[in-house]
Amino acid sequence: MLMHLYLVFLQLSNKVNDSEEKSTGDEENKEMIEPKLTQDQIFLDMESLLDEEIAQKVQKLLISNGKDPSFVDVKPEDDKVKRKAIHEFFKNHFGDKLNTETKEKAIRISMHTFKTKNDSRNKRKEDWESLGGPYCQFVLYKEKRDTMEAINFLCKALKVHSKVLSYAGTKDHRSVSVQKVTANKVKAEKFVELNPRLRDMKLGNFTYVKEGLKLGDLKGNHFVITLRDVKVDSESTIVRAMNVLKDRGFINYFGLQRFGTSSIATYNIGRALLQNNWEEAVDLILKPRPGDRPDQQKARQCWEQDHDAKKALELFPKRCIAECNILSSFIKNGHNKDCAGAFLTLPRNLRLMYVHAYQSYIWNKMVSERIKYFGCDKPVIGDLVVLDDSDQSYSIDAEDLDDDSIHIEDKKELKVKILIEEDLPNYTIHDVVLPLPGHSVLYPNNDISQKYKELMWIDRLDPRAMKRDIKDFSLPGDYRKIMGKPKHVSWQLFRYNDPNVPLSLTDLDILQGNSEPESIPDGEYLALRINISLSTSQYATMALRELLKNSANAEFTVASSS
Repeated sequence: MLMHLYLVFLQLSNKVNDSEEKSTGDEENKEMIEPKLTQDQIFLDMESLLDEEIAQKVQKLLISNGKDPSFVDVKPEDDKVKRKAIHEFFKNHFGDKLNTETKEKAIRISMHTFKTKNDSRNKRKEDWESLGGPYCQFVLYKEKRDTMEAINFLCKALKVHSKVLSYAGTKDHRSVSVQKVTANKVKAEKFVELNPRLRDMKLGNFTYVKEGLKLGDLKGNHFVITLRDVKVDSESTIVRAMNVLKDRGFINYFGLQRFGTSSIATYNIGRALLQNNWEEAVDLILKPRPGDRPDQQKARQCWEQDHDAKKALELFPKRCIAECNILSSFIKNGHNKDCAGAFLTLPRNLRLMYVHAYQSYIWNKMVSERIKYFGCDKPVIGDLVVLDDSDQSYSIDAEDLDDDSIHIEDKKELKVKILIEEDLPNYTIHDVVLPLPGHSVLYPNNDISQKYKELMWIDRLDPRAMKRDIKDFSLPGDYRKIMGKPKHVSWQLFRYNDPNVPLSLTDLDILQGNSEPESIPDGEYLALRINISLSTSQYATMALRELLKNSANAEFTVASSS
């Protein structure tokens, strides 16, 4: 069998030699061509250098193109001269076909593999697919950090761009929270190596998935909230208040987190942007404000005194992203006049945060007006409801609408309905929505529509004209239910004596095997622990607001969410 393979190899080699001789024959007069050894002579030399058995294995390696066998090992003992001679022999006679490398005092002979860029790319793709997908998904546990701070820290530690890590929603720094994160083409081992160095964070539950997370890719959040030192006339008051929250729900206001904790609310900056007042927007971001940290106060005062962008930038801490971006733009341009251009250097999510905060501010005002005029018990004529996909019979065409009370940009079917008297028995207050102002939303067909106009006209804005030249500030609008109704509601009362004792376990506590706190029958203090699930964009602080106005008071709140 080996002799047959040897003869096939010689035939193939002779054909190659014939073609080489033909292609070089015309150039013999131009340059001297070194005479080549025949294949017989090459293999005789190989047998002399190695032995007949090894030479036959090499022949088989060539015929099978590295499939069977995939390599041949030669062990020239400790003879460095002979090892060098073997390497030189294969380089000179088989350099375009065979490769030699030293492995554990043996010389491995294998077929050359020539990879193109596409081959490498496909190989990498196959590697990720074999794992399950190009995204490493893991659970992020954190304390005393908001989501963006935690993500930025991880990106810096891994030395990757911030876009590599993605998540479905942000969690407040005051909570102990657990959420999923995906990392594009980062191996789990990298995160495992980080774990021992992380403070107030832990990473776990690693798996690989085909798609990364995006903002909004969540159905809601589950909260465990503990109210300490609750003052009530009797425990039955708490039970009644919890049943009201469970059955009736709460007014679905946007929480204070939407508007920032600074003395200058984000919606004020958003208002200036929608008015195309770039100078005011920049001034609101850079000007001094009460409650700032000392380093930020110093930087803002420096800017207010002489408007020297370079000096102010040196003083602002790096965490002040908006301020640093604007000042860097001023320095690059050599002047402080292009406020619009400077503002557009901010990250897109930050730019959007300001104008969305203004929409949320208007919405909160309008839901208060809706409840002031019509209460929060049932729908009324002119209210809006969002339709299910199956409820297409209620679709409305813009041609049928009264332009004085509503506005829609395009003539198309809508998935909202304006309620008439006959519809009222079919809906509850939990179906009613109000629009966040925009150019492609429907407004209620009752007194609330006029309230939108009155409030926004004070800001020199028109709720029906929210298109802007800059796409990020051109707002189509959206709809939001005026009432939120929690799910999976349960609660437990605790008695305790130590004001600092933990009254609920975090996920990390559970993993570490910590014991569940027990109620002390005659404890001095009373606590209420609530388990509650809320839909996306609903705020636990607003659910608590509804609860606490029912005589359930607390001096401070500790919350955890996942």
